[in-house]
Amino acid sequence: MEDIITKIDIEFIDTYLRNTGILYEDIRIELVDQIAAEIEYRMSKGDSRGFYEVFKDYMIAHKTTLLKENNKPFHWRIFKNLVRKFLKNLYSWQVILGSIICFWVFEDIYSFFHTESAIRSFFPTLLMIMVMLIPSTVFGKKRFSFIGHFGILVTVFFSLNYYIIPYINHPSILYYGYLGLMAFLFVSSLKTMISLVIFYKKRFLIV
Repeated sequence: MEDIITKIDIEFIDTYLRNTGILYEDIRIELVDQIAAEIEYRMSKGDSRGFYEVFKDYMIAHKTTLLKENNKPFHWRIFKNLVRKFLKNLYSWQVILGSIICFWVFEDIYSFFHTESAIRSFFPTLLMIMVMLIPSTVFGKKRFSFIGHFGILVTVFFSLNYYIIPYINHPSILYYGYLGLMAFLFVSSLKTMISLVIFYKKRFLIV
């Protein structure tokens, strides 16, 4: 792409999409990649016109399709990518090691508070909310669709803690199994979020 489509061209596409209302950074990056690849293909196959002429013709023909229904195909693609990363991370050594440490932290916290304590029920969920805030600390006001997808994981944490933990006897095999599950879900979520932030931080060096 470097030989045909320049960084200035990439920035032009990005600015154009932002001005058309594509506010989610990750959605816009997906669109930029698709549009740039198509324009590069056309120019490499003999279209001797300049970038702007090829871009204009392409957008006239495909703008409605690309932006249709608020980019649902791209939202779905990003969601599937998030799920794949999350599941893959469950088996990484970082998550396994982190989960062991997190397990003992959760055990100390859950043992300290009374069974009916609101802090005990909501503590892991609060940690998940903090994970969701990581992108804003790195990117400021930039918006990402994958943050909303993390809301599903927050809902899972809320449900498991609020509806299950009060009814689990301590100590018991079920209790420790529950804490282990919470530790794996939380650490994998944290690693997934960090990897996504790193990925898009690198992408902003290109776009």
